[in-house]
Amino acid sequence: MNETDLKRYLEEEGISFKIIKHGSSYRADEASRELNTDIKSIVKTVLFIADRKDPVIIIVRGDKRVDQTKMAKLLGYKKLRLATPEELREITGYEPGTLPPVAHKQSIKTVLDEDVMHMDYVYAGGGSLGSSLKISPKDIARLQNALILKV
Repeated sequence: MNETDLKRYLEEEGISFKIIKHGSSYRADEASRELNTDIKSIVKTVLFIADRKDPVIIIVRGDKRVDQTKMAKLLGYKKLRLATPEELREITGYEPGTLPPVAHKQSIKTVLDEDVMHMDYVYAGGGSLGSSLKISPKDIARLQNALILKV
């Protein structure tokens, strides 16, 4: 999957969004510089694998980290680990560094940090290297049927 698939999905869902082209960035701080915006406007979409092999996406602001132990307990798992690049491709359809918060190959349990919900819009992975998605967190929550939790 790629930026074209992401655009098609969002258009079909009637979502207001924008894909912004920029230099390649793999980290939130790089994306904030490329987009000339505060790192708090950037969201990281992180794929974890739970002890029962369940995939879980956790979306947090670019200036925050995910406490895997805390999140595992909140979600009823013993532990969460980061997905490998191969698992990321297989489960979401996207390459590392391009993962958008929506429009994945399969339905994935998603947690959205409640701090993100206070923003009008955020910038996230845009489906391809060198692109970011500008979207409302409310649309992410609705499309992903996300759990809103304090991450």
